[in-house]
Order: sequence, then C-alpha cells, then structure tokens
Amino acid sequence: MPKRSDELREKLIGLGQGSTRKSYYPELRERIQQLELFRALLESAGDGVLLLAADTLMVLDANGAACRFAGLPWEALTGRPLAAAFPELAGWKPHLTGLTERPPQDGPRDRAWPLADVLHATPPPSGPPPVGGEERRLIRQPAPGADLWLELALKRHDIGGTPYVSCIARDVSERLRAEEELRESERKYRALFEAANDAIFLIRDGLVRDANRRACELFGRPMDQLTSMAPRDLSPPVQPLGGPSPQQEGMRIAKALAGEPQFFEWTHLRADGTPFDCEISLSRFTLRGEPWLIAIIRDVTEQKKLREIMVQTEKMMSVGGVAAGMAHEINNPLSAIAQSAQNLQRRLAPGVRDNEAAALMSGVDLERVQHYFELRGLAKLVTNIREACGRAAEIVRHMLDFARRSDAERAECDLAALLDRAVELAENDYDLKKRHDFRNIRIVREYAPGTPPAECAATEIEQVLFNLLKNASQAISQKVYPEGEAPRIILRVGVQRGAPGMPGGADGVVGIGDGRADADYVRIEVEDNGPGIDERTRVRVFEPFFTTKPPGEGTGLGLSVSYFIISRNHGGHILVESQPGQWCRFTVLLPAARRAA
Repeated sequence: MPKRSDELREKLIGLGQGSTRKSYYPELRERIQQLELFRALLESAGDGVLLLAADTLMVLDANGAACRFAGLPWEALTGRPLAAAFPELAGWKPHLTGLTERPPQDGPRDRAWPLADVLHATPPPSGPPPVGGEERRLIRQPAPGADLWLELALKRHDIGGTPYVSCIARDVSERLRAEEELRESERKYRALFEAANDAIFLIRDGLVRDANRRACELFGRPMDQLTSMAPRDLSPPVQPLGGPSPQQEGMRIAKALAGEPQFFEWTHLRADGTPFDCEISLSRFTLRGEPWLIAIIRDVTEQKKLREIMVQTEKMMSVGGVAAGMAHEINNPLSAIAQSAQNLQRRLAPGVRDNEAAALMSGVDLERVQHYFELRGLAKLVTNIREACGRAAEIVRHMLDFARRSDAERAECDLAALLDRAVELAENDYDLKKRHDFRNIRIVREYAPGTPPAECAATEIEQVLFNLLKNASQAISQKVYPEGEAPRIILRVGVQRGAPGMPGGADGVVGIGDGRADADYVRIEVEDNGPGIDERTRVRVFEPFFTTKPPGEGTGLGLSVSYFIISRNHGGHILVESQPGQWCRFTVLLPAARRAA
C-alpha cells in the first residue's frame, strides 16, 4: 500500500512542478494529504472495497479487506477478473445502469486515483439513481478454517466520461449464523408454543396478538378471529365468582403489567356460547422494548367435575359404611318382629297342648278366640307383618350385596336371575325428586327358555342392569303418555351368534331356546317406551361426564362405567338403539359360558 501512495505522490508533485500555474502547487499538496488520509481510512475499513472496469469487471484497485477476502495480495488481485477473487461469480454478469456524475471542477485528472474519485462520486441532484443502478448478491467464499459468507454490492459510476463499477464486499457470516440461530430458536419455541396442551395467548394493548393451536380448539375459533379480540370478548358479562368480566379483567391485567404475576380461576365462553371453567396464569414479558402479557389457559371443567365426583364418592362411601352398619342393626329388630309375629300365630292356634292348657286355666275357649281373630282380620294382619318383615329382610340383603366391594371373581351366572334381582332393587328405590315410583311401571319379561349362563362377576353385572333400569325409569318420568298407553319396560334374555356388525353374525337374534352350544353371547335387552333419544345424544351416551340431566341431577358416569364393566372387564358389548319419541333399547352381550362336551 505505501508503494501505491508514493507513486501517487510523485505523479502529483511532478504535475505541479511542471505546471505553468504555480498557484496550483499548494492545492495539490493539500489534495495529496486528503487522498492519503482517505486511503488510510479505506485500508482500515472492515468491508472489502474494489474498483472494477465496467465492461470487463477487471479489478483495478482494492483495499486490504478485499485482498484478505480474496486470499490474494494486491499485486495478484489487481488486473484480474472479479471471478478470480470470488469463484462463485464465474460466468455472472451484473445488469447495471450508469449514473451521471458531477463533472470534475479542476479539469481532467490522472487515472492514478480512480478509487478515491469513485467513493467521492454522488448521484445527480435531480433524484435517486435509476432502477438497476445497484445490484446485490450473497456468495459463499472459500477460506481457511471455515468458508465466509460475503454480501456484494455492485454499483456503476460514470466519472469523467469513463464508466467504473464499485464493489463493496461485507463479511456477513456472523450475522447469518446469528440469524440462523435466531430462526432455529424461534422454530423451537414455536414448536413448544403450538405443542402445549394448554391454550396460550400473547396479549398487547389489551388485545390477543397471537395464540396457539390449542387456544383455537378450546375456544372453537380460527386464528384470525381470536387475534382481533380482547379477553373480555371471550367471557360472559359477569364472572360467577368475581363480578363484571371487564372490571375483573382490567384489574388482573393492570397487576400483571405492574410486574405482579396473576393466577386465578375464570369462566370463558366457546364460540357456541358454552361456558367452561379454566385456570389462568398471567405474567408480563418485554419484547422489543414493549410490555406484553402471556396468558396460559387451562380448561379445568372436567377436573372440577371429577373433584365433585370424588367428594360425592367419599360421601357415598361414608354413607355406605353407615348404611351397612344400619342394615345389620335393622336385621335384629326385624328378626324380633318376625319371630314375635310367628309366635303370636302359633300361640293362638288350637290343638297345641300348651295353648290348650293356658286357655283352660284362663277359662277361655281357644276356638272362639281364633274365630274372633278371623272375624276381625287379626290373623291376616299378623300374616302381613311376617310378609313385610320378609320383604324388608330381602331388601336389606340386596342392599348389602350391592354395596359390598366386588372381588371380581367370575362364575357362571343366570342372567335372568340377575335381572330379576336388579328389578327388585329398582322397585324399592322411590325417587321423590322425580315424583316417580318404579313400581308404577309395568315390567314385561320375555325370557327365552334354555338360555345358557354367562361367566361374569355377578355384582358388577347387577350394577350395570340396575343403572339401565334406573335410566329407563327416569326417562319414562319425563314423558306424558296419551290415553291408552302406560309406562312399560320390556326385559328380554336370549342368545346371539356372532359379534355385532361381524360377517355371519346374527344381530338381534333373541329367543333361541334350545341352549345350543354354538351360542357366542347371552343377550339382555332393556327397552322402555319413554321419549327416546336423538342421534346426536345416542352416539355420546357412553362418554364420561356426558349427561342430559339438569345440573346437579347426574354425574354422567353411570353409562360410561357400565360400558367399561361390560367391554373391558367382561369382553362383551353394550349397544343402544332408539326411536325418538317412541322407545329406547339398551342391549348387553356377554360371552356365553363354554361347557365341556
């Protein structure tokens, strides 16, 4: 570099000494100093600067950074095509238009300092350079250790009527690496953002600016709709536990923006207006100097239902324990009453020696006393007492059997007998809230003779059948029957060959009464003539927590538990069919017991 500066100085000094206008000499010295200073600045620049011939792209001059990028000394770089410095440009021709430069003010200049002139050149005063006056290109440049990424900016200049092209080469390897790392980080965080099981909102200025996939699913709205709404637009006017939604939202957001993270319960609305409970975590973060809020929304509707069910289950377990103890205690006075009634009948009966002796001692005619009892109906009353005690004892026994923890032991069971036991339980369950008594429903039994037993856990199947009967009675209570029609439940027991929907299966075959060994399933049907269910309800009846009953009157677990018991525990099937407004039928299929020939 010093050699080029010395040559330039000698030329300029010689020009000044040979000039007839000696007044130029001080100006030339000042000009030399300016050029030397400018040359030093170019050499210290981190960007490579090259001057090229416009027609051939021959390198005319270059600074130190350009030589370093090319991997060539200045003497080897100048006088060669640009592609010699940057091989990736081989065969490439830029499309550049010229610029009209200001004419030189000091007459023609020697071409010894063209690089400085190019960098001093300015666009014409009339406006910006024409389209195409500059072209940029990103190239990969081989280098020891690791390749470089260079961003080249080429621009055409017309100086003193001679066209030149300037080329600025900037090392953007670190920038591209940082950008790629940033993009990779953004991809990772976006993947986490989208894969989260909780809904996530990014909020700025009170509006949702971004949301993940789960948020769209939870609220039932597309992304473009969500990102134009405020959280209050997705909430009911009033929160069940906290007053007006806009007021509560403003308070929570203000605290979060002040740096106080918020965690609270909230009620939101889906697109169809259905409310759902959620837990929200709201906290602040800063992005590009602006405050943002991130809201993590977790749907806890099912969790709250499960919590309520667990509480209710604990209550029922406690009540069950108390009821079991009470049942044992009731058996004692029941036994005393039944025994006393039996003794009363026996001690009034004539022909018994002890009775005759006691009557003689009292001067009473025992036959006349017996006749009096019959005339007044006292004997029948005593008989009724004994029968009532027997029924009460049977009810207590059934309740104890039903409440007892199942040991899940399998045995061959007569499903008709289990169905009758479930009917007895249902007959003694008087639901005052529904104003309906199961005993007012006509029970029609259609039991096929010779039906083989099924291998099952009796208490579990009895629980399923009891649930079906209870559902049928509750459905019947909701229907107003026309004159001539009465509530009715039809119970059917038979056999079926083949699983439902399988080729060769005999779906709906009930009543084969020969006890044939090729029966695959024992089939039970519970059919009521209530209001029935529509198709949308039918396909969901076995879903956990799904119920058509009013809030507080059903858990939505009865049929889902029944489905689990039949399908998972016993390898059977449970089906539902309905004709809305006319009837509903539940079918239970249990594998028939296989007996050795």
